[in-house]
Amino acid sequence: PPNWLGLEAALAAPVFACCLLAGVLIGEVSGTVPTGPDRTAPIEVRSVRSYLPRFMTAATLGIGAVLAVLLTATSSMGSADDMSRSGRFLTLTCQDLEASTGPWPGLYYTLPIAASVLIGAGAAAITLRAVARRRRPATGAAVHAADDDARRASARAIIAACGVLVAAPLAGTGAFAGMAMIGNACATAAATAFGWTALALGLTSFMAACWFTVIAVLPHRVSHR
Repeated sequence: PPNWLGLEAALAAPVFACCLLAGVLIGEVSGTVPTGPDRTAPIEVRSVRSYLPRFMTAATLGIGAVLAVLLTATSSMGSADDMSRSGRFLTLTCQDLEASTGPWPGLYYTLPIAASVLIGAGAAAITLRAVARRRRPATGAAVHAADDDARRASARAIIAACGVLVAAPLAGTGAFAGMAMIGNACATAAATAFGWTALALGLTSFMAACWFTVIAVLPHRVSHR
């Protein structure tokens, strides 16, 4: 098999998140609908927002914003490696010395990661819309309450999958950027501070990715507001 230089590992979490989203979407599309000669359709407006877990949604959006900033920063700082692959090294100069360290999360890694995150976000939006628009299985207050609980569980799974989609790449990007920056012989005090900050982001995002994964796999057993 071709050597992707770690790109397959960088894309593993986004692919996993997209598979989770596909599973939820298939379940919503193939769900049970009312059958029989008489059908009723209650007049109501169901919005996606009413089923979203507030804290987890805010956390996912925040991590996604940090990921976008970090990917932009590392992409702008990267340089080509010895095989002219864009952005795989970090090259700094100091006095008469030029020091390169890697792997560095430059364009070689960030463009596929960004594309996969955007695809996953689009799939999540479609899936959330399917959750909100799915028809009620029957009438009655008790049935509606149980159905809303099922929709909220599906929405939690979707947002958790989105959390994995952004937190896992942020963990890897932060870890590799931090190690490359700190290990560069020409790193200034500001560059070293950036490196340690990136490492801290990587560790925090790794723990967040683990939390999101548990919720995504067990959406009906983990309660969130």
